[in-house]
Amino acid sequence: MLLSKVIFLNSTFFMKHFLLLLIIFIFMLPVSLKAQVGIPIYHDYLSDNLYLLHPSMAGASSCAKVRLTHRMQWFDVTDAPALQTFSFQTHLGQEGNNGIGAIIFNDRNGYHSQKGIQLAFAHHLNFGNGAYVNKLSFGIAGTLVQNQFDATSFDPSQVDPAIAGIVQSSMYYNIDFGLSYHFKGFFFNATLKNALLSSNSTFGNVNLRNYVISTGVYTNGKRFHIEPSVLIQYKEFADDIISDFNLKLYRRLANDNMLYLGASFRRDWQEDINQNFYQTLSPIVGMNFGKLTVAYTYTYEMTPTPISTSGFHQITLGYNFNCLPHLVKLSCPEIF
Repeated sequence: MLLSKVIFLNSTFFMKHFLLLLIIFIFMLPVSLKAQVGIPIYHDYLSDNLYLLHPSMAGASSCAKVRLTHRMQWFDVTDAPALQTFSFQTHLGQEGNNGIGAIIFNDRNGYHSQKGIQLAFAHHLNFGNGAYVNKLSFGIAGTLVQNQFDATSFDPSQVDPAIAGIVQSSMYYNIDFGLSYHFKGFFFNATLKNALLSSNSTFGNVNLRNYVISTGVYTNGKRFHIEPSVLIQYKEFADDIISDFNLKLYRRLANDNMLYLGASFRRDWQEDINQNFYQTLSPIVGMNFGKLTVAYTYTYEMTPTPISTSGFHQITLGYNFNCLPHLVKLSCPEIF
């Protein structure tokens, strides 16, 4: 009885001060930016993998999770962008108050490529009473990236003599800070990506900061569940805002298996040289059966003059293991 009262008091205290903490967190973020480098932000986070964006989600789930994602753009364009990610995250101990994670990624775009590894640690404060989730999480991640520019296939007679016909490479590191809060079916995540001013021979001293906020709700029903959510990025280097408006519909199947359908509308609020806004629409289909997860995402460019009409294709494969008992029934899928 005493323990329940202490948990309730802690939960009430936190709820009263959560908004104040959030305001302080936002205003403490520095304001100044110049370019996005690191793990690109596409729509793979919607395939049950918010950890790709927010280090505070490392170990937040009741299961350890492995996710493998392959994304390919424009099948009919030579040397089109492609991205592969491998991520792992898990809770530590039976209480799950701490979590760790790792991401390995390979990003290629024409003659440019970047490979990197990110390691994360998160601490979770649980205020719930067992009937629902009430969890505050803090996370930090360190990233090491190798950039490459391959000019070996260039024709010396057709390019600037200053461009050496070699593979140029450089390395840099950076740090992300994240905050997450889950209350019943509500979730909020905020991350400052690339907090440091990086110095490397490819880009020089550049500010790569990117502010990412995602929030939404998950409505629990007997068979159908709805999850509307929003993601907002602010790229300081370009003074650019990008927003995702997402909707997912879950259908619970036998044996706790889950089928979901969704769609994401993305808009870049910075006009291009033709005074158009870059917009995409991405339908999503996925299924969780047993410990396995599989998902497919297609992205269609809603621009007047797209580079290609073949769109973007993304496949995600996942495996869950080392699961803790589902003591809490009311929460979003990221916590299960």
